Amino acid sequence: MDKEIDTQMKHLLITSMLSVTLLFGAPSLAQDVLRPAAVVNDDIISLLDVTQRTQLAIISAQRKNTPEIRKRMLRQVVRTLIDERLKVQEAERLNITISDKQVQAALAGVASQNKMSSEQLLEGLRKKGILPNTLFDQFRADLAWRAVVSRSLRSSVNISEAEIEEVVAKINAEGSGTQKRIFEIFLGVDTASEESKIRQQANDVVATIKNGGRFSAIARQVSQSNSAGLGGDLGWLQTGQMSPELQTAVAGASTGSLVGPIRTTRGFYILLVQDERSSKSEQKVHLKQFLFSLPANSNFEQSQKVQSRAADAKRKYDGCSTMDQLAEKLGDEGSGDLGTINTSDLPQTTRDAISQVKVGDTTQAIQVSGGIAIIAVCDRQESGGVDKLAIQQKLTNDRLDTLARRYLLDLRRSSNVDIRL
Repeated sequence: MDKEIDTQMKHLLITSMLSVTLLFGAPSLAQDVLRPAAVVNDDIISLLDVTQRTQLAIISAQRKNTPEIRKRMLRQVVRTLIDERLKVQEAERLNITISDKQVQAALAGVASQNKMSSEQLLEGLRKKGILPNTLFDQFRADLAWRAVVSRSLRSSVNISEAEIEEVVAKINAEGSGTQKRIFEIFLGVDTASEESKIRQQANDVVATIKNGGRFSAIARQVSQSNSAGLGGDLGWLQTGQMSPELQTAVAGASTGSLVGPIRTTRGFYILLVQDERSSKSEQKVHLKQFLFSLPANSNFEQSQKVQSRAADAKRKYDGCSTMDQLAEKLGDEGSGDLGTINTSDLPQTTRDAISQVKVGDTTQAIQVSGGIAIIAVCDRQESGGVDKLAIQQKLTNDRLDTLARRYLLDLRRSSNVDIRL
């Protein structure tokens, strides 16, 4: 078995050396894949890091692996890796630690979206020359940054009732009763000198998607919004919940439409209208959950441990307003805000469990896909209602996105970054 692993690692390293040669066009560079491509506050990003991430981005986007594509992606990949190192360094400064279990849970989520197991996903990447740590490092940086933003910025975001009512008024004035499932890719423009370069990148992304690239996979690799970790998924929205520029762009867009690039004051947006539905058809519930992972073939000891964690979370629950932070602390990946959901979209077990729960209370521990959950009912509306909690969450996320971008920009400005390519 050890010989088999050694053989796989040798094959991957040889593949990576060939990738360095193809990317930089110099055999001498391929002889030293660990040479620094950039240094971020004394933290080295190697040529191997760059070539591996470039390869991963090409595979995820389903692009053709040509010299032109590799060189075009190089600058963006290096910038992404620099930002990730800054995010991880800031998390370390704040004594935030991301466990291997959290990374594995993120891997399982992506694998599930691709209808495969974690092992199948990693094996598929290995066959294409991608080291598992390339994916793990990306997950770790994303999880670390979410924790940094939650700890440092969330408490400073307070959405007033007046702001919520303003959105409610817009939705009621629109009167369409239609929701759209929106996915986004956001590319920020921080300085005027970046305008042309970012516009070209946005056009390249659109071209890639139109040529068969998977929107959610590309969003994970290039989007600078906090929704990137979810593949760009913003959930179900009425256009009144969006900024005026985006609202105008998607108002007449049909299901399956790709919209953009759209220039806003913050940067460029590319939107996918994945689906559409009536918002007046049935009861809706706003749910949050504690999720505790449990393997399908778990033994009695594992099951009891998870049941104990669930009981502890239920005892400590003190309301929907504080559950996001509590879920992040006590639950596994997948815990937190589930958004507003039509009851008919829920599994029967979950539907039955929440049917008798009052708003603000939680269910008992219930069996769900992947483990055990305790679900809080934060709002319940009959047909035609406007979900104020969903509006508040969207406004909060938008504001957090803006603050997080400023935070990262400050980290860039105060850091010592040396690009050596």
